[in-house]
Amino acid sequence: MISVLDYTRKLLYEHDCVVIPELGGFIAYFNHAFYSNQNALYHAPQKRVAFNEALRLDDGLLVHYLTVNEQLAREEAQKRVRQFVEDIKTGVQTQGEYLLEGIGTLSRNAEGKLQFEPTPTTNFYQDGFGLTSVAVAALDTQPTVEESDSTADWTLTNREAEAWEITTPHRRRSRRALYVGGVLVLGIAAVAGFTQLPAESVKSSLNPFELIETAKTIFVADKKDNAVQVAAKQVFVPIAQPKATDAPKMETVTNTAPTSIKEPSVAKELVQSKVEKNTEIESENTAFSSDQDQVYFVMAGGFSQLSNAEKLVKKLKRNRYPDAHIVNPTPEEGKLILVAAVGYDTPQEAKQHLGRVGKLSGANAWVLHH
Repeated sequence: MISVLDYTRKLLYEHDCVVIPELGGFIAYFNHAFYSNQNALYHAPQKRVAFNEALRLDDGLLVHYLTVNEQLAREEAQKRVRQFVEDIKTGVQTQGEYLLEGIGTLSRNAEGKLQFEPTPTTNFYQDGFGLTSVAVAALDTQPTVEESDSTADWTLTNREAEAWEITTPHRRRSRRALYVGGVLVLGIAAVAGFTQLPAESVKSSLNPFELIETAKTIFVADKKDNAVQVAAKQVFVPIAQPKATDAPKMETVTNTAPTSIKEPSVAKELVQSKVEKNTEIESENTAFSSDQDQVYFVMAGGFSQLSNAEKLVKKLKRNRYPDAHIVNPTPEEGKLILVAAVGYDTPQEAKQHLGRVGKLSGANAWVLHH
């Protein structure tokens, strides 16, 4: 059976504090390696032990260690610890001190309090096991000076001074390298001058289509003897990139031009083209009116307020939908006020206006079958 003292000493190698109930706590602290000028020794890293009488509250470490290693009940382990404490107190009272082998000595001071003196040869630092203090002899740092004749004066000797010749290295520069460098600089400047683009070729738009030219035939008319003489002339014009916003233009291209055209025929063609343009404008401004048997309505939107629905009706009428109207001015509770733009008798005709009506209303238009 191992004694409580042996278990206490073993726990100090593994823990920083071991409390013995009703006696005090042993605290282990670490000291780094250091050199002592007094003893001229290099001391190894050490883990020393101090004692604090105020730490009397049982932390359960010592009792738990006994129950695990000795296979004892907790009450039996606590009984052995109390007996160990009683032996220490009795030894201090009768003999004045009590030796804890391998740990230190406990004694009473003049005030009647316990004081602890650790054993200097015990090191509880496991990694420093076997390390001892090393004595190092001090080195003699004083230089040795050879004794010389004090009567000799070195200033009286006639020694010739040694002549030192200092030469400064000169870096040689090759004239051939200078010539080659100059030729290269001139060649680069010449190439840059030939390859530089003229100022007119620099375009800020960076449009590649503007740099391409194509041949186009134009007709030049000359009035002579009540007849118009038309001559073909070929010119080169740049091809511009078509824009999405440009309106499509219809142009008739003929491979051959007549040699002579009478004035009345030219005036007739101009009038005819003007009439065709006016007809085209009038067709674009034609209003989209509803059919007589309207069954399918193009719905522009739905609103919870009547004022908003009336605003949309006015907007649709301004944009060639004269038959725009409110379907249900007084809707049922919880339903929206619907606005119809135009009505047709077939769904195909109604679907053709979904995109245009949707742009005007700002929402997705739909077809309603009435």
